[in-house]
Amino acid sequence: KVDAIMSTKVLTISDSANVEQAWNVLSEHGVGQAPVVSAEGVLVGLLSRADLMRPDRLPQPDSHPLVWQALLMQSVVDVMWTPVPSVAADTDIRRVARVLLDTGLPGLPAVDDGGKVVGFVSRSDILRAVVAAPPLELWT
Repeated sequence: KVDAIMSTKVLTISDSANVEQAWNVLSEHGVGQAPVVSAEGVLVGLLSRADLMRPDRLPQPDSHPLVWQALLMQSVVDVMWTPVPSVAADTDIRRVARVLLDTGLPGLPAVDDGGKVVGFVSRSDILRAVVAAPPLELWT
């Protein structure tokens, strides 16, 4: 189940943050993605550095500095993945793996019944669980 492998110390980004603030948070913590939450802590999206760096989203290298500044000042709400799939802590790992494969997302937030983020399960968490002893017990 997800609760056996998820990270419970989850870095989140406020839905009031701009792209520059969010990028700095992701960089400071060395993570590639983070759930975006409302002031109440409810999941509203997922932001990834890979999505921020998509070529269709970035200005041209020779663009005026104001174009780059406008990108950095843009709200995370405008660039986050939403609606974002989420899982309950008691979800089977195989189901999570299927969603990650189908969506291409790097991981999924785990939420409680009220939609508040309680954890995050990533591809790496699943891989670590598979190679840990006893690995076959996960799939029975």
